[in-house]
Amino acid sequence: MEKDRVHDVVKSGYAEVARQGGGCCGAGSTSTHEQTAALVGYAEEDITGTAADANLGLGCGNPTALASLKPGEVVVDLGSGAGFDALLSAEKLGPAGRFIGVDMTPEMLERARTNAVKAGFARTVEFREGLIENLPVASDSVDIVISNCVINLSPDKAQVFREAFRVLKPGGRLAVSDIVLSKPLPPDIAKAAESWIACVGGALVEDEYLGHMRAAGFENIEHTRKPAGPMLTSSLQDPMWKAAVELVGEERIAELADTVFSYAVTAKKR
Repeated sequence: MEKDRVHDVVKSGYAEVARQGGGCCGAGSTSTHEQTAALVGYAEEDITGTAADANLGLGCGNPTALASLKPGEVVVDLGSGAGFDALLSAEKLGPAGRFIGVDMTPEMLERARTNAVKAGFARTVEFREGLIENLPVASDSVDIVISNCVINLSPDKAQVFREAFRVLKPGGRLAVSDIVLSKPLPPDIAKAAESWIACVGGALVEDEYLGHMRAAGFENIEHTRKPAGPMLTSSLQDPMWKAAVELVGEERIAELADTVFSYAVTAKKR
């Protein structure tokens, strides 16, 4: 499958999410964004605080907690969406810190910039249009790279991790939440671009996913995981799933649920 095709499908899908305020990857029609955020690990004060308007129910974990952010640090977010993790991070980074969100979807960038201004973080938070496979960020310039359920959407995950490694300072760290599989998807599902937007079609098995991190140069890789099947099956009625459900069928998607996991991964650059 052509990389541009995947980018186009994902970009179109997330543009619609930005316009409608809906979600995927667990934000089905039967659950609110607040419930989804609580399910994947956000605290009540995160969900109801100044970042609340930026929560579109898109995550599969809480990388801001994984990253152990400190005042004054510089953070880059791969696929920053409407800015939920950006605003939560800004509170921890303080006035001397800086947050750079990178996203390829103009509609998401517009929402994120508006949310940053409304929350009072316009001076310390910025959002740049670009691909996570080609970050618009200088080499060796940031302390932390985070990402929340986005790397699985990339058609070139090895390049994503190379870029994350490039922009990190020596001693910098990576903290990501993502969808990872316990066994490969059936070929027809893996090849269907429409299934990528459902946060499953592009997912890798653990050995391959972590292998790309090691190949990029990351060390001290640690991870935990929990089943993501409940998020998957609760999302089947979401409009974001329409193309995938029509292509594969609800019953077959439900059968795959036991192979889908939400991973929390941390690593360091020497």
